[in-house]
Amino acid sequence: MISFKKIISVVLSIVIAVCAFSSCASEKEVIIPDEDGWFCAWAAAMQTADIDQLPQNPRLKENTLRQVIRPSISGDKFTLTFSNEYGDIPAIFESVHVAKLLKTGNPAIDTATDTVVTFGGKEEIRIEAGETVTSDEISLSVSALDLLAVSIKMGSYVGGDVTCHREANASCWVAEGNCVSAENMSGFKVMGSWYYLCRMDVWAKAGAKTLVVMGDSISDGVGATSNAYATWPDQLAALMNKNVSTENISVVNLGISGDIVSGDWGVAKGRYKRDILDVSGVRYCILLIGINDIGGAQEDISERLIESYKSIISACHEKGIKVYAGTLLPVKGNFYYSELHEKIRLAVNNFMMSEDSGFDGVIDFSGAVCRDDDPAQMKDEYNSPWKDFLHPGDKGYEKMAECAYDSLLKFWTEQPTDK
Repeated sequence: MISFKKIISVVLSIVIAVCAFSSCASEKEVIIPDEDGWFCAWAAAMQTADIDQLPQNPRLKENTLRQVIRPSISGDKFTLTFSNEYGDIPAIFESVHVAKLLKTGNPAIDTATDTVVTFGGKEEIRIEAGETVTSDEISLSVSALDLLAVSIKMGSYVGGDVTCHREANASCWVAEGNCVSAENMSGFKVMGSWYYLCRMDVWAKAGAKTLVVMGDSISDGVGATSNAYATWPDQLAALMNKNVSTENISVVNLGISGDIVSGDWGVAKGRYKRDILDVSGVRYCILLIGINDIGGAQEDISERLIESYKSIISACHEKGIKVYAGTLLPVKGNFYYSELHEKIRLAVNNFMMSEDSGFDGVIDFSGAVCRDDDPAQMKDEYNSPWKDFLHPGDKGYEKMAECAYDSLLKFWTEQPTDK
């Protein structure tokens, strides 16, 4: 006869084994099944508009704002999301239309594609301060890299902060009165920001995935030619679209110029939830940020940066999101450069390349753009138009896009489950 103590011992052994199995399972990769659904096809990280981003003559108030977005995957229906996150009064849209743009850098639209955007069946929408609103489904087929014009007839408001993304690298136009359906606009003011419009989600077939780029001005595209879609995330999206095996992967640029990763207002404690975890269909993230932390450092902050990266990696892995590190670009020749700052940059890049970093792969942007005879400096041909040795120009961003694309293909080929 089996004793009571023996039974208890067996039961405890089973419990311990189950707990151990559960613990091991929780440490394994989170697998998210492929299925039809909403995937983010375009997005912009929202900020508060500075005085330079506030259009005058004409102003936004009671006038029409037309801005351009470029989805990176195709779909037959989509939604648009608008944010008043940083406003202190309601934002009122009297009417919103979307249509295909005829030509980059020009406000003319294809009127045959002009489509009314509704919110709960109504054209007018009031977005309360601090809130975001998503439109009803919009039945308009779009192809990857189409240029879409979103036209908003603004309502009346007095004062208040405007929610925007400051560096759009694309023109938008503000014209007097209501011209949301007009083929062209006249007497317009040209601006270079996105206002209120923060996301486009496309309904896509199973197998689609969203890749978020989280970064600073080097991802935001400072130094790239406006209206040329020359930022490295834009060029990466174009490369993805040329290959049938990657054309269903959306590249979403959520860089913010001047952003940092550490500290009380850095990405690690701030916007990573909004701009990585909550993005529709996100499966991958490329993290290229930290050079602004280093540029202002008065002491060795490499460990602080590393802890910030680890916190983002952990949060992403819990959601089944793979995180790829982008090594920090060289800055010799810029005022960011010093022996201390170079020491920190190299320590961070070495951490990213180490086997125990926690990253799911490393994209060596630094190695791609640096001088052969001086790895601390960017090659002249990749430098920004004003030669600041911090931001690349179009050719530098092209090199970065190629580096990212080749690296991602390698990750997904060597480890097919990654894709």
